[in-house]
Amino acid sequence: MNEEAISNRDAKETNPMQTSYFFERFAIWVFVAVLLVSIWFRMLPLIIVSVFLILLFFMITLWKKKSLTRIETSLDMSRSRVFAEEEFTVQASIVNNKWLPLIWIEWEFPESTHLIWGEGKRDRYMIRFLWMLWYQRVEWAIKGTALKRGVYQLGKVKLRSGDGFRFSEIEQVQDLDGILYVYPKLVPVHVAPFSLSLNWGAKGKQGGFLEDPLLVSGVRDYQSGDEWRRINWKATARTGALITNVYQPIVNRELMMFIDVEGFAVDETKYEDPKEQKEYAEMKKREFEQFLQIITSVAVTYHKQGVQLGFASNASDHFGRKQRSVPPSEDLTRFLDQVALITANVAGDKILVDILRNGIPKCPLFLFSKEVTNKHVRSYQENKHKIPEIRFYYQSASEHAAKLAKIAKPIDSFRAKSMLG
Repeated sequence: MNEEAISNRDAKETNPMQTSYFFERFAIWVFVAVLLVSIWFRMLPLIIVSVFLILLFFMITLWKKKSLTRIETSLDMSRSRVFAEEEFTVQASIVNNKWLPLIWIEWEFPESTHLIWGEGKRDRYMIRFLWMLWYQRVEWAIKGTALKRGVYQLGKVKLRSGDGFRFSEIEQVQDLDGILYVYPKLVPVHVAPFSLSLNWGAKGKQGGFLEDPLLVSGVRDYQSGDEWRRINWKATARTGALITNVYQPIVNRELMMFIDVEGFAVDETKYEDPKEQKEYAEMKKREFEQFLQIITSVAVTYHKQGVQLGFASNASDHFGRKQRSVPPSEDLTRFLDQVALITANVAGDKILVDILRNGIPKCPLFLFSKEVTNKHVRSYQENKHKIPEIRFYYQSASEHAAKLAKIAKPIDSFRAKSMLG
């Protein structure tokens, strides 16, 4: 069996679902009329041609209708969750589970400018198999790279087939289980270790996060800010690099992160000039992605330090639903999935009400936003007694940030010095 991957140019020039006018539904009546006229006038050559066309019409129509029946498809991804610019592999298969052979069959993934396929880095993937015999199975693998954060439904696969001359063809959409979650690209960040002033689920003014110095749960590389008493000198001597003990916590370290997307929504009527409007929209989207990259990188770094992370937002998700809150958990995937789903569309104007209603913030809360607004200040004043500790991180400075100077910092304060330089 032959196979060919179709290039971007060829794919765009291929107009799917082409059917010759000679094999449209009304054509059969034209052929029958010609046959009757040719019989009436006893025109033998025209009778032969008419009969041939009628037989060809029924054969091609039958082939088209039956070509995609009893076709079994499968799709399996090596990784259903990746960070932006990471590679993944898709294993796919087609089974022609019938006696009718297929002269050709095409498989096409949903088109997306944010996914590229194969060594040719194509943004549209289509493969055509020639001469697929009865009960034959074909399997193949294709590598892809996700360029941008989001959720991609790779399972919406299009199949096409028809007669050998492509006089008539049929298209069918297969709804396979193939959703790809793409997380924001990780960037270098520096997070300071939490001090004991943070209330890790304990009561009292001094907080209460405690570690049992007799229970070592593991070791990790030394990080800036680690106390010298934590250093594992035996492991350090053996490896030649500073190694730090990780003690078993008595109280789980938890952190809630709230993402306020209100300042990132695109104003569709900002500019009358379409070019300026497009540049403005792209700028807002770029800022939002950079914003999420830092938040995700901070979350991953804290997770490596043993901090359990929770998620909340006032945004709507990829499917248009209000984004749900996730309580702090050891499973970072639950947090990252929500970041992949998040959009810049606001689904609620009450910043802290929902998570307070659900009783989630029994731990410190980090609130990330475009800028600190009067709404943030008012919400903080109304709810600060309900939250152990809250800190604001903003992308753009504002006069309201100065009012909360002790607990508000630029989000760029997380960036590694090498990036800021």
